[in-house]
Amino acid sequence: MTITALDLTDVRCLGAVEWRPAVGMNLIIGANGAGKTSLLEGIALAATGKTLRSGSVRAAVAHGRERLSVRLGFGEGLGAGKVRYERSASEKIWILDGAPVKSAAEVYERLPLMVFSPESHYGMLQDANARRAVVYWLMFHVEPLFLDTWRRYQRLLRQRNASLRMRDANYRAFDPGLIQVSAVLADMWGRAAQALKGPFAEVVERQQLGGVAGTGLRPGWQGDSLAAALEANRDTDERLGYTLAGPHRADVSFTLNGRPIQEVASHGQQKVLMSAWRLAVVMVVAGAGKRPVLLLDDLAAELDARRRASFFETLSDLGLQTFVTAIDEVSFPSPATVFHVEHGGLRGP
Repeated sequence: MTITALDLTDVRCLGAVEWRPAVGMNLIIGANGAGKTSLLEGIALAATGKTLRSGSVRAAVAHGRERLSVRLGFGEGLGAGKVRYERSASEKIWILDGAPVKSAAEVYERLPLMVFSPESHYGMLQDANARRAVVYWLMFHVEPLFLDTWRRYQRLLRQRNASLRMRDANYRAFDPGLIQVSAVLADMWGRAAQALKGPFAEVVERQQLGGVAGTGLRPGWQGDSLAAALEANRDTDERLGYTLAGPHRADVSFTLNGRPIQEVASHGQQKVLMSAWRLAVVMVVAGAGKRPVLLLDDLAAELDARRRASFFETLSDLGLQTFVTAIDEVSFPSPATVFHVEHGGLRGP
Protein backbone atom coordinates (compact mmCIF):
# COMPACT_ATOMS: atom_id res chain seq x y z
CA MET A 1 0.00 0.00 0.00
CA THR A 2 1.20 3.55 -0.67
CA ILE A 3 0.19 6.93 0.71
CA THR A 4 -0.87 9.24 -2.11
CA ALA A 5 -1.82 12.37 -0.19
CA LEU A 6 -1.36 13.83 3.28
CA ASP A 7 -2.99 17.09 4.35
CA LEU A 8 -2.53 18.09 7.96
CA THR A 9 -3.18 21.12 10.12
CA ASP A 10 -1.76 22.09 13.52
CA VAL A 11 0.17 18.91 14.28
CA ARG A 12 2.77 20.06 16.80
CA CYS A 13 4.88 22.79 15.15
CA LEU A 14 3.36 22.35 11.70
CA GLY A 15 0.73 24.70 10.35
CA ALA A 16 -1.20 23.77 7.22
CA VAL A 17 0.67 21.25 5.06
CA GLU A 18 -0.44 19.67 1.79
CA TRP A 19 1.83 16.82 0.70
CA ARG A 20 1.87 14.44 -2.24
CA PRO A 21 4.66 11.98 -1.40
CA ALA A 22 6.50 9.82 -3.90
CA VAL A 23 5.69 6.13 -4.31
CA GLY A 24 9.20 4.99 -3.34
CA MET A 25 11.76 6.65 -1.07
CA ASN A 26 10.85 10.00 0.50
CA LEU A 27 13.66 11.90 2.23
CA ILE A 28 12.54 14.65 4.61
CA ILE A 29 15.28 17.11 5.50
CA GLY A 30 15.21 19.86 8.10
CA ALA A 31 16.96 21.33 11.11
CA ASN A 32 16.31 20.07 14.62
CA GLY A 33 12.83 21.14 15.70
CA ALA A 34 11.72 22.02 12.16
CA GLY A 35 8.90 19.46 12.17
CA LYS A 36 10.30 16.38 10.42
CA THR A 37 9.04 13.96 13.07
CA SER A 38 5.74 15.85 13.27
CA LEU A 39 5.21 15.16 9.58
CA LEU A 40 5.67 11.43 10.17
CA GLU A 41 3.43 11.75 13.21
CA GLY A 42 0.63 12.95 10.97
CA ILE A 43 0.87 9.68 9.04
CA ALA A 44 0.96 7.67 12.27
CA LEU A 45 -2.10 9.44 13.69
CA ALA A 46 -4.19 8.64 10.63
CA ALA A 47 -2.93 5.06 10.30
CA THR A 48 -2.84 4.02 13.98
CA GLY A 49 -4.61 6.67 16.06
CA LYS A 50 -1.40 7.03 18.09
CA THR A 51 1.49 9.48 18.31
CA LEU A 52 5.16 8.65 17.76
CA ARG A 53 6.11 10.08 21.15
CA SER A 54 5.22 9.51 24.75
CA GLY A 55 2.18 11.30 26.14
CA SER A 56 -1.38 11.67 24.96
CA VAL A 57 -2.53 12.47 21.45
CA ARG A 58 -3.91 15.74 22.79
CA ALA A 59 -0.31 16.86 23.34
CA ALA A 60 0.22 16.70 19.57
CA VAL A 61 -2.16 19.64 19.01
CA ALA A 62 -0.11 22.72 18.11
CA HIS A 63 0.47 25.19 20.94
CA GLY A 64 -2.31 27.74 21.11
CA ARG A 65 -4.59 25.74 18.80
CA GLU A 66 -7.70 23.80 19.73
CA ARG A 67 -7.66 20.94 17.21
CA LEU A 68 -5.37 19.01 14.91
CA SER A 69 -6.56 17.51 11.65
CA VAL A 70 -5.08 14.90 9.31
CA ARG A 71 -6.48 13.73 5.98
CA LEU A 72 -4.70 10.84 4.30
CA GLY A 73 -5.29 9.20 0.94
CA PHE A 74 -3.84 5.80 0.12
CA GLY A 75 -3.86 3.10 -2.53
CA GLU A 76 -5.25 3.19 -6.03
CA GLY A 77 -8.09 1.70 -8.01
CA LEU A 78 -10.33 -0.61 -6.02
CA GLY A 79 -7.85 -0.53 -3.12
CA ALA A 80 -7.92 3.26 -2.74
CA GLY A 81 -9.14 4.75 0.52
CA LYS A 82 -9.25 7.88 2.65
CA VAL A 83 -8.72 8.40 6.36
CA ARG A 84 -9.62 11.48 8.38
CA TYR A 85 -8.32 11.94 11.91
CA GLU A 86 -9.10 14.91 14.15
CA ARG A 87 -8.32 15.48 17.81
CA SER A 88 -9.14 18.20 20.30
CA ALA A 89 -9.09 18.33 24.08
CA SER A 90 -12.55 16.77 24.26
CA GLU A 91 -13.19 14.97 20.97
CA LYS A 92 -11.66 12.40 18.65
CA ILE A 93 -12.86 11.81 15.11
CA TRP A 94 -11.47 8.90 13.12
CA ILE A 95 -13.16 8.09 9.81
CA LEU A 96 -12.26 5.53 7.14
CA ASP A 97 -13.91 5.87 3.72
CA GLY A 98 -16.70 7.99 5.18
CA ALA A 99 -17.57 5.67 8.09
CA PRO A 100 -16.49 6.02 11.74
CA VAL A 101 -13.69 3.65 12.72
CA LYS A 102 -15.11 1.16 15.23
CA SER A 103 -11.87 -0.78 15.66
CA ALA A 104 -8.30 0.29 14.89
CA ALA A 105 -7.90 -3.07 13.14
CA GLU A 106 -10.05 -1.72 10.28
CA VAL A 107 -7.35 0.82 9.46
CA TYR A 108 -4.42 -1.48 10.30
CA GLU A 109 -5.68 -3.98 7.75
CA ARG A 110 -5.88 -1.41 4.96
CA LEU A 111 -2.73 0.53 5.79
CA PRO A 112 0.08 -1.52 7.40
CA LEU A 113 2.63 0.78 9.05
CA MET A 114 5.99 0.06 10.68
CA VAL A 115 7.93 2.73 12.56
CA PHE A 116 11.69 2.76 13.09
CA SER A 117 12.82 5.41 15.58
CA PRO A 118 15.14 5.83 18.58
CA GLU A 119 12.08 5.56 20.85
CA SER A 120 10.82 2.34 19.24
CA HIS A 121 14.25 0.72 19.41
CA TYR A 122 14.67 1.66 23.07
CA GLY A 123 11.22 0.24 23.80
CA MET A 124 12.11 -3.01 22.07
CA LEU A 125 15.18 -3.41 24.26
CA GLN A 126 13.46 -2.54 27.53
CA ASP A 127 9.83 -3.64 27.29
CA ALA A 128 8.41 -7.09 26.56
CA ASN A 129 5.11 -5.45 25.57
CA ALA A 130 6.90 -3.63 22.73
CA ARG A 131 8.49 -6.86 21.54
CA ARG A 132 5.17 -8.69 21.68
CA ALA A 133 3.48 -5.88 19.75
CA VAL A 134 5.82 -6.38 16.79
CA VAL A 135 5.05 -10.11 16.68
CA TYR A 136 1.32 -9.39 16.98
CA TRP A 137 1.69 -6.99 14.03
CA LEU A 138 3.30 -9.75 11.98
CA MET A 139 0.67 -12.34 12.87
CA PHE A 140 -2.17 -9.87 12.28
CA HIS A 141 -1.02 -9.47 8.68
CA VAL A 142 -0.07 -13.08 7.85
CA GLU A 143 -2.43 -15.21 9.98
CA PRO A 144 -6.08 -14.76 8.88
CA LEU A 145 -7.43 -16.16 12.17
CA PHE A 146 -5.09 -14.28 14.50
CA LEU A 147 -7.34 -11.34 15.41
CA ASP A 148 -10.41 -13.44 16.24
CA THR A 149 -8.27 -15.95 18.17
CA TRP A 150 -6.51 -13.22 20.15
CA ARG A 151 -9.79 -11.50 21.01
CA ARG A 152 -11.23 -14.80 22.26
CA TYR A 153 -8.13 -15.38 24.38
CA GLN A 154 -8.32 -11.89 25.85
CA ARG A 155 -11.99 -12.38 26.72
CA LEU A 156 -11.29 -15.67 28.51
CA LEU A 157 -8.31 -14.15 30.31
CA ARG A 158 -10.35 -11.19 31.55
CA GLN A 159 -13.05 -13.52 32.84
CA ARG A 160 -10.53 -15.75 34.62
CA ASN A 161 -8.77 -12.75 36.18
CA ALA A 162 -12.08 -11.25 37.32
CA SER A 163 -12.94 -14.50 39.09
CA LEU A 164 -9.48 -14.61 40.69
CA ARG A 165 -9.88 -11.08 42.03
CA MET A 166 -13.28 -12.02 43.49
CA ARG A 167 -11.76 -15.10 45.17
CA ASP A 168 -14.19 -17.23 43.20
CA ALA A 169 -13.00 -20.85 42.99
CA ASN A 170 -14.93 -21.20 39.72
CA TYR A 171 -12.11 -19.42 37.90
CA ARG A 172 -10.87 -22.90 36.96
CA ALA A 173 -13.86 -23.26 34.65
CA PHE A 174 -12.11 -20.96 32.21
CA ASP A 175 -8.96 -23.09 32.04
CA PRO A 176 -10.02 -25.56 29.29
CA GLY A 177 -10.99 -22.76 26.90
CA LEU A 178 -7.88 -20.78 27.77
CA ILE A 179 -5.65 -23.79 27.13
CA GLN A 180 -7.34 -24.60 23.82
CA VAL A 181 -7.06 -21.05 22.44
CA SER A 182 -3.50 -20.72 23.73
CA ALA A 183 -2.47 -23.79 21.76
CA VAL A 184 -3.69 -22.13 18.56
CA LEU A 185 -1.80 -18.92 19.38
CA ALA A 186 1.33 -20.90 20.23
CA ASP A 187 1.19 -22.56 16.81
CA MET A 188 0.98 -19.11 15.21
CA TRP A 189 3.97 -17.93 17.24
CA GLY A 190 5.89 -21.01 16.13
CA ARG A 191 5.17 -20.29 12.48
CA ALA A 192 6.20 -16.66 12.98
CA ALA A 193 9.49 -17.75 14.56
CA GLN A 194 10.20 -20.10 11.67
CA ALA A 195 9.34 -17.48 9.05
CA LEU A 196 11.65 -14.92 10.67
CA LYS A 197 14.77 -17.08 10.81
CA GLY A 198 15.83 -16.69 7.18
CA PRO A 199 15.15 -12.94 6.75
CA PHE A 200 16.72 -12.13 10.13
CA ALA A 201 19.89 -14.05 9.27
CA GLU A 202 20.02 -12.33 5.87
CA VAL A 203 19.72 -8.81 7.30
CA VAL A 204 22.22 -9.48 10.09
CA GLU A 205 24.73 -10.84 7.57
CA ARG A 206 24.37 -7.68 5.49
CA GLN A 207 24.90 -5.57 8.62
CA GLN A 208 28.28 -7.28 9.24
CA LEU A 209 27.74 -7.50 12.98
CA GLY A 210 30.79 -9.64 13.61
CA GLY A 211 28.95 -12.56 15.18
CA VAL A 212 26.14 -15.06 14.78
CA ALA A 213 22.82 -13.57 15.84
CA GLY A 214 19.77 -15.58 16.83
CA THR A 215 16.21 -14.96 17.94
CA GLY A 216 13.49 -17.07 19.52
CA LEU A 217 9.89 -16.70 20.64
CA ARG A 218 8.92 -17.90 24.10
CA PRO A 219 5.26 -18.99 24.38
CA GLY A 220 4.54 -17.39 27.78
CA TRP A 221 4.85 -20.30 30.19
CA GLN A 222 7.47 -22.59 31.67
CA GLY A 223 7.41 -26.32 30.97
CA ASP A 224 5.82 -28.45 28.31
CA SER A 225 2.26 -27.17 28.45
CA LEU A 226 0.10 -24.29 29.62
CA ALA A 227 -2.10 -26.77 31.51
CA ALA A 228 0.87 -27.78 33.67
CA ALA A 229 1.91 -24.15 34.16
CA LEU A 230 -1.59 -23.12 35.28
CA GLU A 231 -1.62 -25.97 37.76
CA ALA A 232 1.81 -25.07 39.10
CA ASN A 233 0.83 -21.38 39.44
CA ARG A 234 -2.57 -21.88 41.13
CA ASP A 235 -1.52 -20.69 44.57
CA THR A 236 0.33 -17.70 43.17
CA ASP A 237 -2.50 -16.76 40.80
CA GLU A 238 -4.99 -16.91 43.65
CA ARG A 239 -2.78 -14.77 45.88
CA LEU A 240 -2.06 -12.15 43.22
CA GLY A 241 -5.51 -12.12 41.63
CA TYR A 242 -4.38 -12.55 38.04
CA THR A 243 -3.02 -15.18 35.64
CA LEU A 244 0.75 -15.44 35.42
CA ALA A 245 1.14 -17.85 32.50
CA GLY A 246 -0.18 -17.65 28.96
CA PRO A 247 0.39 -16.04 25.56
CA HIS A 248 -0.05 -12.59 27.13
CA ARG A 249 3.36 -13.24 28.76
CA ALA A 250 5.06 -14.43 25.58
CA ASP A 251 8.36 -12.80 24.74
CA VAL A 252 11.17 -12.59 22.21
CA SER A 253 14.79 -13.43 22.99
CA PHE A 254 17.90 -12.31 21.11
CA THR A 255 21.36 -13.84 21.19
CA LEU A 256 24.80 -13.07 19.81
CA ASN A 257 27.13 -16.03 19.44
CA GLY A 258 24.71 -18.08 21.51
CA ARG A 259 24.54 -15.70 24.49
CA PRO A 260 21.87 -13.11 25.42
CA ILE A 261 22.61 -9.80 23.73
CA GLN A 262 22.23 -7.97 27.05
CA GLU A 263 25.32 -9.83 28.27
CA VAL A 264 27.65 -9.63 25.27
CA ALA A 265 26.47 -7.03 22.75
CA SER A 266 27.42 -3.38 22.91
CA HIS A 267 24.66 -0.79 22.95
CA GLY A 268 25.36 -0.10 19.29
CA GLN A 269 25.19 -3.79 18.41
CA GLN A 270 21.87 -4.09 20.26
CA LYS A 271 20.46 -1.25 18.16
CA VAL A 272 21.63 -2.97 14.98
CA LEU A 273 19.98 -6.22 16.05
CA MET A 274 16.68 -4.50 16.88
CA SER A 275 16.67 -2.76 13.50
CA ALA A 276 17.51 -6.01 11.73
CA TRP A 277 14.79 -7.96 13.50
CA ARG A 278 12.09 -5.38 12.79
CA LEU A 279 13.18 -5.22 9.17
CA ALA A 280 12.97 -9.04 9.02
CA VAL A 281 9.39 -8.78 10.28
CA VAL A 282 8.62 -6.32 7.49
CA MET A 283 10.17 -8.72 4.96
CA VAL A 284 7.92 -11.57 6.13
CA VAL A 285 4.80 -9.40 5.89
CA ALA A 286 5.84 -8.10 2.46
CA GLY A 287 6.50 -11.68 1.35
CA ALA A 288 2.91 -12.54 2.31
CA GLY A 289 1.61 -10.01 -0.20
CA LYS A 290 1.11 -6.98 2.06
CA ARG A 291 2.90 -3.70 1.28
CA PRO A 292 3.75 -1.97 4.55
CA VAL A 293 4.57 1.73 4.66
CA LEU A 294 7.78 2.43 6.60
CA LEU A 295 8.54 5.48 8.74
CA LEU A 296 12.25 5.88 9.57
CA ASP A 297 12.78 8.72 12.01
CA ASP A 298 16.37 9.80 12.67
CA LEU A 299 17.96 6.53 11.57
CA ALA A 300 21.37 8.23 11.79
CA ALA A 301 21.03 8.07 15.59
CA GLU A 302 20.69 4.29 15.43
CA LEU A 303 23.07 3.10 12.69
CA ASP A 304 26.51 4.19 11.53
CA ALA A 305 27.02 5.21 7.89
CA ARG A 306 28.08 1.74 6.68
CA ARG A 307 25.22 -0.13 8.33
CA ARG A 308 22.76 2.58 7.36
CA ALA A 309 23.77 2.07 3.71
CA SER A 310 23.26 -1.71 4.09
CA PHE A 311 19.88 -1.13 5.71
CA PHE A 312 18.77 1.11 2.83
CA GLU A 313 20.02 -1.44 0.30
CA THR A 314 17.70 -4.05 1.84
CA LEU A 315 14.83 -1.56 1.82
CA SER A 316 15.49 -0.77 -1.82
CA ASP A 317 15.21 -4.47 -2.67
CA LEU A 318 11.78 -4.60 -1.02
CA GLY A 319 10.48 -1.68 -3.07
CA LEU A 320 8.24 -0.34 -0.29
CA GLN A 321 7.15 3.25 0.18
CA THR A 322 9.45 4.69 2.81
CA PHE A 323 9.69 8.00 4.67
CA VAL A 324 13.10 8.93 6.09
CA THR A 325 13.95 11.99 8.19
CA ALA A 326 17.45 13.46 8.34
CA ILE A 327 19.22 16.70 9.10
CA ASP A 328 21.23 16.54 5.87
CA GLU A 329 20.90 14.65 2.62
CA VAL A 330 21.93 10.99 2.69
CA SER A 331 22.61 8.67 -0.22
CA PHE A 332 20.34 5.77 -1.19
CA PRO A 333 20.81 2.77 -3.52
CA SER A 334 17.80 3.98 -5.50
CA PRO A 335 16.63 7.55 -6.25
CA ALA A 336 14.84 9.39 -3.45
CA THR A 337 12.45 12.32 -3.63
CA VAL A 338 13.66 15.06 -1.30
CA PHE A 339 11.40 17.35 0.72
CA HIS A 340 12.43 20.17 3.05
CA VAL A 341 10.67 21.09 6.29
CA GLU A 342 11.21 24.63 7.54
CA HIS A 343 9.25 27.28 9.42
CA GLY A 344 6.32 24.94 10.03
CA GLY A 345 5.84 24.18 6.36
CA LEU A 346 6.98 21.77 3.64
CA ARG A 347 8.47 22.35 0.21
CA GLY A 348 9.02 19.65 -2.35
CA PRO A 349 11.41 18.93 -5.17
